[in-house]
Amino acid sequence: MALFVLNSDITIGDFRFSGVNEVIIKRSMHSISDTALIKIPSIARIIKNGKAKPENVLTGSLFNEGDKVIIKLGYNGELQTEFKGFVRRRNLDMPMEVECEGYGWLMKRNRVQGFYPSCPLIDLLNKAVSDLEQEEVIHVVCPDEINFNKVSLQSNSGLDVLNKITKYTDGTLSCFFITPDTLWCGRVLTGYANGIDPFNGMDGNREISIRPGFNALSDTSLLVHNSELNPVLVIYSKKLANGSRLTQSSNSIKGYVRVRNKLLNQVKDAHSLKILANEKSLKESYTGYEGYITGFLQPYVQPGNSVTISDKQFPERDGTYLVESTEVQFGIKGARRKVELGPKFGFAKDNSL
Repeated sequence: MALFVLNSDITIGDFRFSGVNEVIIKRSMHSISDTALIKIPSIARIIKNGKAKPENVLTGSLFNEGDKVIIKLGYNGELQTEFKGFVRRRNLDMPMEVECEGYGWLMKRNRVQGFYPSCPLIDLLNKAVSDLEQEEVIHVVCPDEINFNKVSLQSNSGLDVLNKITKYTDGTLSCFFITPDTLWCGRVLTGYANGIDPFNGMDGNREISIRPGFNALSDTSLLVHNSELNPVLVIYSKKLANGSRLTQSSNSIKGYVRVRNKLLNQVKDAHSLKILANEKSLKESYTGYEGYITGFLQPYVQPGNSVTISDKQFPERDGTYLVESTEVQFGIKGARRKVELGPKFGFAKDNSL
Protein backbone atom coordinates (compact mmCIF):
# COMPACT_ATOMS: atom_id res chain seq x y z
CA MET A 1 0.00 0.00 0.00
CA ALA A 2 1.49 3.34 -1.09
CA LEU A 3 2.35 5.79 1.68
CA PHE A 4 1.59 9.44 0.95
CA VAL A 5 3.55 11.98 3.00
CA LEU A 6 2.42 15.62 2.86
CA ASN A 7 5.07 18.19 1.93
CA SER A 8 5.09 21.96 1.62
CA ASP A 9 7.54 24.59 0.41
CA ILE A 10 6.45 28.14 1.23
CA THR A 11 8.40 31.29 0.45
CA ILE A 12 7.50 34.67 1.97
CA GLY A 13 9.91 37.41 0.99
CA ASP A 14 13.44 36.13 1.69
CA PHE A 15 12.33 33.30 3.96
CA ARG A 16 11.30 29.70 3.27
CA PHE A 17 9.26 27.33 5.43
CA SER A 18 9.04 23.59 5.05
CA GLY A 19 6.28 23.22 7.63
CA VAL A 20 3.17 25.18 8.65
CA ASN A 21 0.21 24.83 10.98
CA GLU A 22 -2.32 25.37 8.22
CA VAL A 23 -2.75 26.82 4.73
CA ILE A 24 -6.08 27.72 3.10
CA ILE A 25 -6.05 28.76 -0.58
CA LYS A 26 -9.12 29.98 -2.45
CA ARG A 27 -9.38 30.60 -6.21
CA SER A 28 -12.43 31.26 -8.37
CA MET A 29 -13.44 31.99 -11.96
CA HIS A 30 -15.76 34.64 -10.55
CA SER A 31 -13.10 36.77 -8.83
CA ILE A 32 -9.66 38.17 -9.57
CA SER A 33 -8.78 37.99 -5.87
CA ASP A 34 -7.06 34.67 -5.28
CA THR A 35 -6.39 34.42 -1.53
CA ALA A 36 -4.21 32.40 0.81
CA LEU A 37 -4.15 32.25 4.60
CA ILE A 38 -0.93 30.88 6.11
CA LYS A 39 -0.79 29.95 9.78
CA ILE A 40 2.75 29.53 11.12
CA PRO A 41 4.36 29.45 14.58
CA SER A 42 4.83 32.88 16.14
CA ILE A 43 8.44 32.00 17.05
CA ALA A 44 10.89 30.86 14.38
CA ARG A 45 14.46 29.57 14.33
CA ILE A 46 16.30 30.88 11.27
CA ILE A 47 18.67 28.65 9.31
CA LYS A 48 21.38 30.54 7.43
CA ASN A 49 24.19 28.94 5.46
CA GLY A 50 23.05 25.58 6.77
CA LYS A 51 23.29 26.64 10.42
CA ALA A 52 20.50 27.59 12.82
CA LYS A 53 20.93 30.94 14.56
CA PRO A 54 21.00 30.44 18.36
CA GLU A 55 18.23 32.94 19.14
CA ASN A 56 14.53 32.58 18.40
CA VAL A 57 12.90 35.30 16.29
CA LEU A 58 9.38 36.69 16.30
CA THR A 59 8.03 35.46 12.97
CA GLY A 60 5.94 38.59 12.45
CA SER A 61 9.08 40.73 12.33
CA LEU A 62 10.34 38.86 9.25
CA PHE A 63 7.56 39.90 6.84
CA ASN A 64 6.18 43.10 5.37
CA GLU A 65 3.11 43.99 3.37
CA GLY A 66 3.81 43.38 -0.30
CA ASP A 67 6.39 40.62 0.23
CA LYS A 68 6.11 38.05 -2.52
CA VAL A 69 4.57 34.68 -1.58
CA ILE A 70 4.90 31.30 -3.31
CA ILE A 71 3.12 28.23 -1.93
CA LYS A 72 3.95 24.73 -3.18
CA LEU A 73 2.15 21.67 -1.81
CA GLY A 74 2.14 17.98 -2.57
CA TYR A 75 2.99 14.42 -1.60
CA ASN A 76 6.34 12.64 -1.30
CA GLY A 77 8.36 15.61 -2.55
CA GLU A 78 6.29 16.05 -5.74
CA LEU A 79 5.05 19.62 -5.29
CA GLN A 80 2.67 21.77 -7.33
CA THR A 81 2.60 25.56 -7.18
CA GLU A 82 -0.80 26.27 -5.66
CA PHE A 83 -0.45 30.03 -5.13
CA LYS A 84 1.63 33.05 -6.06
CA GLY A 85 0.91 36.49 -4.68
CA PHE A 86 1.78 39.02 -2.00
CA VAL A 87 1.40 39.58 1.73
CA ARG A 88 -1.71 41.66 2.37
CA ARG A 89 -1.49 41.84 6.16
CA ARG A 90 -0.37 39.92 9.25
CA ASN A 91 -2.19 38.89 12.41
CA LEU A 92 0.28 38.41 15.26
CA ASP A 93 -1.84 35.90 17.18
CA MET A 94 -0.56 32.43 18.04
CA PRO A 95 -0.12 30.84 15.58
CA MET A 96 0.60 33.87 13.44
CA GLU A 97 -1.65 34.37 10.42
CA VAL A 98 -0.38 35.82 7.15
CA GLU A 99 -3.15 36.93 4.79
CA CYS A 100 -2.06 36.88 1.16
CA GLU A 101 -3.63 37.95 -2.13
CA GLY A 102 -2.81 37.00 -5.71
CA TYR A 103 -1.82 39.37 -8.50
CA GLY A 104 -5.10 41.24 -8.03
CA TRP A 105 -3.23 42.89 -5.13
CA LEU A 106 -1.07 44.69 -7.70
CA MET A 107 -4.09 45.78 -9.77
CA LYS A 108 -5.66 47.47 -6.76
CA ARG A 109 -2.60 49.73 -6.59
CA ASN A 110 -2.45 50.53 -10.29
CA ARG A 111 -3.91 53.93 -11.24
CA VAL A 112 -5.71 54.41 -14.55
CA GLN A 113 -7.34 57.54 -15.92
CA GLY A 114 -8.55 58.99 -19.20
CA PHE A 115 -11.61 59.30 -21.42
CA TYR A 116 -12.04 57.03 -24.43
CA PRO A 117 -14.85 57.67 -26.96
CA SER A 118 -14.28 54.14 -28.29
CA CYS A 119 -12.38 51.34 -26.55
CA PRO A 120 -12.10 47.61 -27.30
CA LEU A 121 -12.26 45.24 -24.33
CA ILE A 122 -8.66 44.12 -24.80
CA ASP A 123 -7.42 47.73 -24.63
CA LEU A 124 -9.39 48.34 -21.44
CA LEU A 125 -7.88 45.24 -19.86
CA ASN A 126 -4.37 46.27 -20.86
CA LYS A 127 -4.92 49.69 -19.27
CA ALA A 128 -5.95 47.94 -16.03
CA VAL A 129 -2.52 46.24 -15.78
CA SER A 130 -0.39 48.84 -17.54
CA ASP A 131 1.51 50.51 -14.70
CA LEU A 132 2.21 48.18 -11.80
CA GLU A 133 4.16 49.30 -8.73
CA GLN A 134 6.49 46.33 -8.52
CA GLU A 135 8.70 44.71 -11.13
CA GLU A 136 5.92 42.36 -12.11
CA VAL A 137 4.07 41.80 -15.38
CA ILE A 138 0.46 40.68 -15.70
CA HIS A 139 -0.30 39.06 -19.04
CA VAL A 140 -3.77 39.54 -20.53
CA VAL A 141 -5.69 37.00 -22.60
CA CYS A 142 -8.97 38.12 -24.18
CA PRO A 143 -10.37 35.92 -26.97
CA ASP A 144 -13.48 38.08 -27.60
CA GLU A 145 -13.88 41.23 -29.68
CA ILE A 146 -16.22 43.43 -27.64
CA ASN A 147 -16.29 47.21 -28.05
CA PHE A 148 -17.32 49.93 -25.63
CA ASN A 149 -17.99 53.64 -26.04
CA LYS A 150 -17.67 56.68 -23.78
CA VAL A 151 -15.45 55.02 -21.21
CA SER A 152 -14.44 57.42 -18.45
CA LEU A 153 -11.62 56.45 -16.08
CA GLN A 154 -11.02 59.08 -13.42
CA SER A 155 -8.08 57.95 -11.29
CA ASN A 156 -9.46 54.43 -11.10
CA SER A 157 -7.53 51.39 -9.92
CA GLY A 158 -7.05 48.38 -12.15
CA LEU A 159 -9.69 46.61 -10.07
CA ASP A 160 -12.11 49.50 -10.64
CA VAL A 161 -11.61 49.05 -14.39
CA LEU A 162 -12.63 45.40 -14.12
CA ASN A 163 -15.66 46.40 -12.08
CA LYS A 164 -16.62 48.78 -14.89
CA ILE A 165 -16.36 45.94 -17.40
CA THR A 166 -18.65 43.86 -15.19
CA LYS A 167 -21.15 46.73 -15.02
CA TYR A 168 -20.97 47.46 -18.76
CA THR A 169 -21.61 43.80 -19.66
CA ASP A 170 -24.24 42.92 -17.03
CA GLY A 171 -21.80 40.52 -15.34
CA THR A 172 -21.73 38.35 -18.45
CA LEU A 173 -17.98 37.93 -18.88
CA SER A 174 -15.68 35.84 -16.70
CA CYS A 175 -12.52 37.62 -15.58
CA PHE A 176 -10.01 35.78 -13.39
CA PHE A 177 -6.37 34.78 -13.07
CA ILE A 178 -6.15 31.54 -15.03
CA THR A 179 -2.50 31.34 -14.00
CA PRO A 180 -1.00 33.41 -11.17
CA ASP A 181 0.12 36.19 -13.54
CA THR A 182 -2.26 35.72 -16.50
CA LEU A 183 -5.56 37.61 -16.46
CA TRP A 184 -8.18 35.89 -18.63
CA CYS A 185 -11.39 37.72 -19.61
CA GLY A 186 -14.10 36.60 -21.99
CA ARG A 187 -17.08 34.34 -22.64
CA VAL A 188 -16.94 30.83 -21.16
CA LEU A 189 -20.37 29.26 -21.68
CA THR A 190 -20.68 29.96 -25.42
CA GLY A 191 -17.84 27.58 -26.14
CA TYR A 192 -18.37 25.18 -23.25
CA ALA A 193 -22.04 24.61 -24.10
CA ASN A 194 -21.05 23.41 -27.56
CA GLY A 195 -18.19 21.15 -26.53
CA ILE A 196 -15.36 23.64 -27.16
CA ASP A 197 -12.67 24.43 -24.58
CA PRO A 198 -12.94 28.24 -24.17
CA PHE A 199 -9.43 28.38 -22.69
CA ASN A 200 -7.81 26.52 -25.57
CA GLY A 201 -5.85 24.40 -23.12
CA MET A 202 -3.90 27.38 -21.77
CA ASP A 203 -4.94 26.69 -18.16
CA GLY A 204 -2.88 23.52 -18.19
CA ASN A 205 -6.06 21.59 -18.86
CA ARG A 206 -5.56 17.88 -19.18
CA GLU A 207 -7.62 14.77 -18.57
CA ILE A 208 -8.65 15.06 -14.89
CA SER A 209 -10.71 12.18 -13.56
CA ILE A 210 -12.54 12.19 -10.24
CA ARG A 211 -13.98 8.97 -8.81
CA PRO A 212 -15.95 9.42 -5.57
CA GLY A 213 -14.83 6.80 -3.07
CA PHE A 214 -11.46 6.44 -4.84
CA ASN A 215 -9.67 9.78 -5.28
CA ALA A 216 -12.48 11.87 -3.77
CA LEU A 217 -14.79 11.52 -0.79
CA SER A 218 -18.08 9.75 -1.45
CA ASP A 219 -20.04 12.41 0.44
CA THR A 220 -20.70 15.37 -1.89
CA SER A 221 -22.96 18.42 -1.88
CA LEU A 222 -23.85 18.40 -5.58
CA LEU A 223 -27.26 19.62 -6.71
CA VAL A 224 -28.51 19.39 -10.29
CA HIS A 225 -28.79 22.64 -12.24
CA ASN A 226 -31.06 21.99 -15.23
CA SER A 227 -31.68 24.56 -17.97
CA GLU A 228 -35.03 22.98 -18.80
CA LEU A 229 -36.42 24.35 -15.54
CA ASN A 230 -35.63 27.99 -16.21
CA PRO A 231 -34.52 28.84 -19.78
CA VAL A 232 -34.28 32.58 -20.39
CA LEU A 233 -34.35 34.87 -23.41
CA VAL A 234 -31.96 37.79 -23.00
CA ILE A 235 -32.58 41.10 -24.78
CA TYR A 236 -29.82 43.72 -24.65
CA SER A 237 -30.31 47.23 -26.00
CA LYS A 238 -28.54 50.57 -26.18
CA LYS A 239 -29.82 54.08 -26.84
CA LEU A 240 -28.57 55.77 -29.98
CA ALA A 241 -27.94 59.49 -30.45
CA ASN A 242 -31.10 59.89 -32.56
CA GLY A 243 -33.27 58.57 -29.73
CA SER A 244 -33.85 55.11 -31.20
CA ARG A 245 -32.60 51.84 -29.73
CA LEU A 246 -30.23 49.21 -31.03
CA THR A 247 -31.52 45.84 -29.78
CA GLN A 248 -30.20 42.30 -29.96
CA SER A 249 -31.81 39.11 -28.61
CA SER A 250 -30.22 35.80 -27.67
CA ASN A 251 -30.84 32.75 -29.83
CA SER A 252 -28.64 30.27 -27.96
CA ILE A 253 -31.58 28.38 -26.37
CA LYS A 254 -35.11 27.48 -27.38
CA GLY A 255 -38.34 27.20 -25.44
CA TYR A 256 -37.59 29.98 -22.96
CA VAL A 257 -40.03 30.63 -20.11
CA ARG A 258 -38.89 34.09 -19.05
CA VAL A 259 -37.33 37.20 -20.55
CA ARG A 260 -34.54 39.44 -19.30
CA ASN A 261 -34.34 43.00 -20.69
CA LYS A 262 -31.47 45.35 -19.95
CA LEU A 263 -29.91 48.51 -21.36
CA LEU A 264 -26.17 48.29 -21.99
CA ASN A 265 -25.43 51.79 -23.22
CA GLN A 266 -21.65 51.43 -22.91
CA VAL A 267 -21.60 48.53 -25.40
CA LYS A 268 -20.84 50.01 -28.79
CA ASP A 269 -22.25 47.79 -31.55
CA ALA A 270 -24.80 45.12 -32.49
CA HIS A 271 -22.20 42.36 -32.69
CA SER A 272 -21.07 42.97 -29.11
CA LEU A 273 -24.66 43.09 -27.85
CA LYS A 274 -25.50 39.83 -29.63
CA ILE A 275 -22.66 37.73 -28.31
CA LEU A 276 -23.17 39.07 -24.79
CA ALA A 277 -26.90 38.24 -24.93
CA ASN A 278 -26.16 34.66 -25.99
CA GLU A 279 -23.54 34.21 -23.30
CA LYS A 280 -25.87 35.57 -20.59
CA SER A 281 -28.68 33.29 -21.72
CA LEU A 282 -26.44 30.22 -21.47
CA LYS A 283 -25.03 31.40 -18.16
CA GLU A 284 -28.49 31.51 -16.59
CA SER A 285 -29.84 28.40 -18.32
CA TYR A 286 -27.07 25.80 -18.23
CA THR A 287 -27.27 22.10 -17.45
CA GLY A 288 -24.76 20.87 -14.90
CA TYR A 289 -24.20 21.01 -11.17
CA GLU A 290 -24.17 23.43 -8.29
CA GLY A 291 -22.11 22.54 -5.26
CA TYR A 292 -18.85 20.85 -4.31
CA ILE A 293 -17.00 17.59 -4.44
CA THR A 294 -14.12 17.08 -2.02
CA GLY A 295 -10.92 15.28 -2.91
CA PHE A 296 -7.26 15.20 -1.95
CA LEU A 297 -4.34 17.29 -3.23
CA GLN A 298 -4.19 14.94 -6.19
CA PRO A 299 -5.51 15.14 -8.77
CA TYR A 300 -4.34 18.73 -9.10
CA VAL A 301 -7.37 20.85 -10.11
CA GLN A 302 -7.73 24.61 -10.61
CA PRO A 303 -10.55 26.93 -11.78
CA GLY A 304 -11.02 26.70 -15.54
CA ASN A 305 -10.12 23.00 -15.64
CA SER A 306 -12.60 20.36 -16.76
CA VAL A 307 -13.04 17.25 -14.64
CA THR A 308 -14.64 13.96 -15.63
CA ILE A 309 -16.71 12.30 -12.92
CA SER A 310 -17.23 8.54 -12.83
CA ASP A 311 -19.55 7.58 -9.98
CA LYS A 312 -20.69 3.94 -9.71
CA GLN A 313 -23.13 4.77 -6.93
CA PHE A 314 -24.75 7.66 -8.86
CA PRO A 315 -24.10 7.03 -12.58
CA GLU A 316 -26.35 9.96 -13.50
CA ARG A 317 -23.52 12.21 -12.32
CA ASP A 318 -21.13 10.83 -14.93
CA GLY A 319 -19.83 13.43 -17.36
CA THR A 320 -17.32 16.24 -17.78
CA TYR A 321 -17.86 19.49 -15.88
CA LEU A 322 -16.32 22.94 -15.63
CA VAL A 323 -14.44 23.71 -12.39
CA GLU A 324 -15.62 27.13 -11.18
CA SER A 325 -13.64 27.40 -7.94
CA THR A 326 -11.31 25.50 -5.64
CA GLU A 327 -10.43 25.67 -1.97
CA VAL A 328 -7.32 23.89 -0.70
CA GLN A 329 -6.91 23.13 2.99
CA PHE A 330 -3.49 21.85 4.05
CA GLY A 331 -2.03 21.35 7.51
CA ILE A 332 -1.21 19.12 10.41
CA LYS A 333 -4.64 17.45 10.12
CA GLY A 334 -4.18 16.49 6.48
CA ALA A 335 -5.09 17.98 3.10
CA ARG A 336 -8.27 18.38 1.09
CA ARG A 337 -9.22 20.07 -2.17
CA LYS A 338 -12.81 21.31 -2.39
CA VAL A 339 -13.88 21.59 -6.05
CA GLU A 340 -16.93 23.59 -7.13
CA LEU A 341 -18.50 22.20 -10.29
CA GLY A 342 -20.67 24.03 -12.81
CA PRO A 343 -21.86 23.48 -16.40
CA LYS A 344 -21.62 20.14 -18.16
CA PHE A 345 -19.33 20.04 -21.19
CA GLY A 346 -21.40 20.19 -24.37
CA PHE A 347 -24.71 20.75 -22.55
CA ALA A 348 -26.23 22.60 -25.51
CA LYS A 349 -25.67 19.55 -27.70
CA ASP A 350 -27.02 17.20 -25.04
CA ASN A 351 -30.21 19.22 -24.66
CA SER A 352 -30.55 20.28 -28.30
CA LEU A 353 -30.85 23.90 -27.22
